[in-house]
Amino acid sequence: MGRSPLVTCNMLALIAMVAVVQDRPNPDWLPVLDAPKNLTYRLALPKPAFPGQPIILKGKVLKADRKSPVPGMILYFHHTDARGHYPRPSNAGPRSWSYWHGTLRGWLKTDSMGRYVLSTTRPAAYPGRTDPAHIHVYGLPPNSREGIYFSDFVFRGDPLLTAAYWRTVTSQGGESYGGVQLVRDQNGVWRGDRDLIMPK
Repeated sequence: MGRSPLVTCNMLALIAMVAVVQDRPNPDWLPVLDAPKNLTYRLALPKPAFPGQPIILKGKVLKADRKSPVPGMILYFHHTDARGHYPRPSNAGPRSWSYWHGTLRGWLKTDSMGRYVLSTTRPAAYPGRTDPAHIHVYGLPPNSREGIYFSDFVFRGDPLLTAAYWRTVTSQGGESYGGVQLVRDQNGVWRGDRDLIMPK
């Protein structure tokens, strides 16, 4: 007895999805190696077609002692738009990072005091999933070719920011820092501070 057209269609879709996932570059920090030259400690990402509210995040990258700044650290950020999607260029293929990380991404380099400033639009959570809204961040220490993972930027007050979420973060070696406290200024811009701590 042959398979129904619906079953065959679903199997083909699954095979295609597996093939695409196999094309995904790995690990996720690899784009830190693609950083342009002449970076500053400020990064402003362009507004997508579906922008969230404006947000400015700032802080320092510190060594594991939580005191000493790390100058010259490359930081790479990427996040979703206001729909919870990574806006993807129409010509991006699954072997490119813009296919997986979207267009809301970019690099900066910390200054002599370890400072960074990211200006972008507020992301939304993935549709239908339990992850809180977040901004991914990866680092490349000076004179290194090995990227590092920092815990995602998440925001206090997000109902999806649960104890279970933080348990998952710490089980993967991340920092349970409680989330960034955002304050809205007189211009309607959300502002928050967070120092990024280097792993030991």
